[in-house]
Amino acid sequence: INISGVGNYVANNVIHDAPHEAIYVKGNEHLLEFNEVFRVCQETGDAGALHTGRDWTWRGNVIRYNYWHDLKGPGLHGVMGVYLDDWGSGFTVFGNVFYKAGRASFIGGGRNNTIRNNVYIECEPSVHVDARGLSWAGYYFDGTEKTLTNLMDAVHYNQPPYSTKYPELLTLYDDQPAVPKYNVITQNISYGGRWLDVYDYLAFSFDSTVTMKDNIIADPFLVRRRSPGETGWDPYYLNIDLKEGYDLYKYGDPKIVKEFEGNVFVDHNPGFVDIKRKNFQLRDDSPAFKIGFKRIPIEKIGLYKDEFRKTLPLIK
Repeated sequence: INISGVGNYVANNVIHDAPHEAIYVKGNEHLLEFNEVFRVCQETGDAGALHTGRDWTWRGNVIRYNYWHDLKGPGLHGVMGVYLDDWGSGFTVFGNVFYKAGRASFIGGGRNNTIRNNVYIECEPSVHVDARGLSWAGYYFDGTEKTLTNLMDAVHYNQPPYSTKYPELLTLYDDQPAVPKYNVITQNISYGGRWLDVYDYLAFSFDSTVTMKDNIIADPFLVRRRSPGETGWDPYYLNIDLKEGYDLYKYGDPKIVKEFEGNVFVDHNPGFVDIKRKNFQLRDDSPAFKIGFKRIPIEKIGLYKDEFRKTLPLIK
């Protein structure tokens, strides 16, 4: 599915067993909900089940109540679940279920993204944030590569409707455009994998740039990032799974406890009904509800019977 323009609606699809990506998003104010996507990107790498990016003006898109699972590809850089690539900005990722979904929610240098109320099970990591504009992709900001600015000019970002609908575009150039500002990561649940990757960690202040609070974190590994004292560009652009030069911090490591204040840590199932049977709905006593988590209508995801579809296909 490839959508562009404004205000498209993509819902209740099941997309699976594909060599490359399932959904590509261009444009504004789209709503994608109640879709199930699995086993895609099976013959590629550096790809996403949902992919977008390299245009600051694509904003207002909502990715909610979808089930992304069993994502793994053979190629370099692997597979992402929701891939906000190359400064993808202004997206809302809300109420999704990610199970074994690779790099599940990926913010590739973008701004004004909200990652809220999602469930992550056995993802590595659940959330990725980088500041590529301050490192290997700096040529987008020194006048060498003008794709981003040309696309801003093409829609007359400083005139209505863009200037009124997205006033943050008016101040973008004067507000450190290469820094991934105003991203919010909150009220998510992460279990059984790795919570966070921060790349270009030594190039920007993650704590003062990204809002990360009120998450339930039940992962054995908390964060992966560049080791102190390393120099030069963060080398993930060569191989995103490179281990040399990075530190991997486990749950309870005193070196990072203060950085994760405002989140809730548990060392057990945070309330899923039955993980083995892939029932990822939450019990009423889950601690997630104490931090404002809203129930995800999982039962509405995927195909459904109606006057046009009398029976449902058997999909394994």
